[in-house]
Amino acid sequence: MNVMVTQGAEGLPRRAFTVDDAFRMVETGIISPDERLELIEGEFVPMNAKNNHHQRVQNRLTKLLIRLVPDDLDVGIEPTLQLSETTYVEPDFVIYRDTDAKRLGPDRALLVIEVSDSSLGFDLGRKAALMAKAGITDFWVIDAQKLETTVHRDPGVDRYRSVETLTAASLLVPLATELAAVRFKLADLA
Repeated sequence: MNVMVTQGAEGLPRRAFTVDDAFRMVETGIISPDERLELIEGEFVPMNAKNNHHQRVQNRLTKLLIRLVPDDLDVGIEPTLQLSETTYVEPDFVIYRDTDAKRLGPDRALLVIEVSDSSLGFDLGRKAALMAKAGITDFWVIDAQKLETTVHRDPGVDRYRSVETLTAASLLVPLATELAAVRFKLADLA
């Protein structure tokens, strides 16, 4: 049997887990369903606890998106988004087309939004690269402190070819035509 491995920071190999492994671990109780983990290229990464800035922005965006997103689309709040066989993330929001698919994947995601505070560097770097590699066409990272939004579009092999940082006063407009009614300024959420 071949077991996938990943390389640790110190150069030693580690067993790489798959998304299916992770779901089986939850089903069997090895991992609690309440644990805040992401699977990044085969390694479990604990997610930081949310602080007040993050929670405030997430709460206000939840109310807004529920009102603006058309009824034929879903707003996933912290859903499990499978990017590959060995990577799943739990962004703050994914607006997607619902199907009978087993798991939410990049092919159904119209917009992925990450509200970020203590993990801003990771979200703008490694996570953005993973999103690009998976083909996520519209990925926004909102800085919960400054209320700036970094909009990532035009995914390439491991990075986005278009990255623009917008202020709180800028109008945020998703790329997908199905989301034409979803337009807002973070400054208006205060």
